[in-house]
Amino acid sequence: MKKLILNILLALSCIGASAQVDYASTAEDIALAEMVMQQLAATPQESAGAQMVRAAKALLDQPYEARTLEGREERLRIYLTRTDCILFAETCLGLVRTVQRCGPLATFEDLARTLRGTRYRGGVVDGYASRLHYTAEWVRQGMENGFFEDITPLLGGIPDTRPIHFMTSHPDSYAPLKGESQYARDNRAKMSEVEERVSDMPRSYIPKDRIAAVEDRIQDGDILCLATSIDGLDYSHVVIACREKPGGRLGFIHASTTAGKVVVEPRTLESYLQASKRALGVTVLRVKE
Repeated sequence: MKKLILNILLALSCIGASAQVDYASTAEDIALAEMVMQQLAATPQESAGAQMVRAAKALLDQPYEARTLEGREERLRIYLTRTDCILFAETCLGLVRTVQRCGPLATFEDLARTLRGTRYRGGVVDGYASRLHYTAEWVRQGMENGFFEDITPLLGGIPDTRPIHFMTSHPDSYAPLKGESQYARDNRAKMSEVEERVSDMPRSYIPKDRIAAVEDRIQDGDILCLATSIDGLDYSHVVIACREKPGGRLGFIHASTTAGKVVVEPRTLESYLQASKRALGVTVLRVKE
């Protein structure tokens, strides 16, 4: 009886947000997303972390593709069959959060609504600069929306106060910022304002030489944002924590540029970070139940 009442409440919550969402996708992506959401809905007893790992493993071997979200006009683009690192983590989060909200009645339209709320400032698609390009701002909005909590300070994280300016310092690397058209100049001005705001947002990370000491407090399914020493940039990679064996060393699943696809990383998190000269450490996000 309780389960029936819960399903009715979930249905009403999703029906109540029935306005259509404008998005771009493919039949293959829609079918895959609906299949994964059915799998998640079939295991409602699992924790949010376990569901994150389940969603991540359902996307194994999907090809890595840079600039997946770019196009001639800014639209909510939803792809599971091609992905980059942040899109992979965001999609897994979106799948889990959508099923948390809508249960077995979750539709692709519901997923689109969730992703619009995580990817765009205030959930509003309004040009290139309305997308949350910097992971730090993506984290801040996710926390404000109650999607996850940043537990980094609890694990001994240290403050990162370095200013953010990478995109406006490298405009030629981003088509909407490149050149002297009015469109490019407007986008650069807007992104400059964004960078000022992001620079003022508190953020912290656990230094990589402390990972071994705290990894037993990082749970499977936590979202890990890898802080980088690259000037003007906050994070360079986003992964999902995962142990292949209970009680084993901490590893992760990610969209790997090296492998060219979504994989279970063969190295531990500590080994991966130590092998990277630019990696400073990690910010740990725990998805809420």
